[in-house]
Amino acid sequence: MKQKILFTLLLTAFATLSAFAQKSMLVAYNGGYFVKNDKEWSEYRPADRAGRWSSYKQYKESEEFFYLKNKKCRVAIPKIEKDKIFIDREKEGKWEVVYTPLNIYTLCPESEGVFYCYTAGDIAARGYFVRDNNIWREYRPLMKRSRWAEFKQCDENKNFFIVESEHNTVYIPKSNDKNFIIKKKDNSSWQGGYTTTAIYDRSVKYRYNFYFQQTLTAKRKKFEESGENARVSFDNKNNLVIAVDGKHYYFTYTSIEISELGGKEAILITIDKKNRLYLTDSNTCNVECKEIGKNRLFIGGDSKLYNQLKAALLSGTFCL
Repeated sequence: MKQKILFTLLLTAFATLSAFAQKSMLVAYNGGYFVKNDKEWSEYRPADRAGRWSSYKQYKESEEFFYLKNKKCRVAIPKIEKDKIFIDREKEGKWEVVYTPLNIYTLCPESEGVFYCYTAGDIAARGYFVRDNNIWREYRPLMKRSRWAEFKQCDENKNFFIVESEHNTVYIPKSNDKNFIIKKKDNSSWQGGYTTTAIYDRSVKYRYNFYFQQTLTAKRKKFEESGENARVSFDNKNNLVIAVDGKHYYFTYTSIEISELGGKEAILITIDKKNRLYLTDSNTCNVECKEIGKNRLFIGGDSKLYNQLKAALLSGTFCL
């Protein structure tokens, strides 16, 4: 019994020390979460708003808390889950409890804030998957300070993302009411699974998510490589987000239809008269949008998803 208590205390101490060195963290509460990126913090409340809810600047740090502020208030974020999240609404030193943390995850190098979190029955085995396009990385901070494992997405359905490594196939749920499933690589037997604790993915609310491996920008009548990875997400309620260059751009589109681009079939999504994008069956997306840089080309998309979208448009099942 004494050994178990000592082990738990050591894990808690390790988690606290880890928080000091972290440039990236996720602190979740019921209804939302904070994402730390060095001294910059962002708050998200997916049920209330599709994009960022609020931004903060870290101005101080103590043994127990990170202290943040913006024009409206100050917030104290705990480094361990037993503490509360406090707010000073008038910036007068009158701190009050505003949230109870559900989970605190450290060692999160990605800035997207895309986390699929689980527990495997042991506090040390608690971890999460981070999505980077079609590459998924698994982390277990209390067992290993670097990446635990890496997977490549091979398929998906309405309930799961299906990823695989050299040894295993993992079914990662798209909603909190389903758990992780793990199988041997040959799919011959079930090996067990993880209990889902939370999903923090800004793209999961959109029905259509096109992930692209590379981005190009038109310069002097030719395309030049300008970065890696981009995402175009939208639903049938006119909501559209383009994630590129480490930023998220939110739009309300006015129409979506099967059209043409350069004499070939394409799906045209119109934002307004001057801003639009074309999805093609050759796995590209031509973006004409002043806000993110006119004449951008995303390549390396998903033709399977394109055909699903095309079928929905032709059948009338994609309804605005």
